[in-house]
Amino acid sequence: MNNDETTGLKYPLLMVHGMGFRDNKFLNYWGRIPEKLEKIGCKIYYGNQDSNADIETNGTILQKRIDEILNETGADKLNILAHSKGGLDCRYAISTLGAADKVASLTTISTPHNGSKSVDLLLKFPDLLVRLVGKCTDIVFKICGDKNPDSYKVFHSFSTKCANEFNLSNPDAEQTFYQSYAFVMSNPFSDI
Repeated sequence: MNNDETTGLKYPLLMVHGMGFRDNKFLNYWGRIPEKLEKIGCKIYYGNQDSNADIETNGTILQKRIDEILNETGADKLNILAHSKGGLDCRYAISTLGAADKVASLTTISTPHNGSKSVDLLLKFPDLLVRLVGKCTDIVFKICGDKNPDSYKVFHSFSTKCANEFNLSNPDAEQTFYQSYAFVMSNPFSDI
């Protein structure tokens, strides 16, 4: 496949959402970004993974989605732009499920690669309460279309302990280019 002369992109772009949202035609998770990218010639695809399934389940969905896109386009590889938990789902598909030679690059935005100290604090609540919140969240996302929501497991995957274990089990693949972006708030009200 040749480079797109307008954008310089050689491969299609897979956009992977984070937790708590689904790919939707009418309410796009990515706002105006896909439209802007398409106007300059990018071929955009979406992950179509569950919003609150665990990393392993969504990683498997994304691995299959990568194969579908490559079969449809005839491209050798694709680029991925992932937000939040979507970055972890993609890292699992690349590193553990063997999609590395199909992914030219993974760019993550605000992905909790090292976990979240805020989640560590929230998980200090009684486990029964955390499970109850997880089950209620699962019901909502099941209604919204998730096939396998497991919010309780997802909550734990954001802990710093689980993130450390995840990083050891899912090292960066040599054939994939990685970059990650995040932001820092100066105070809790600086970016409502």
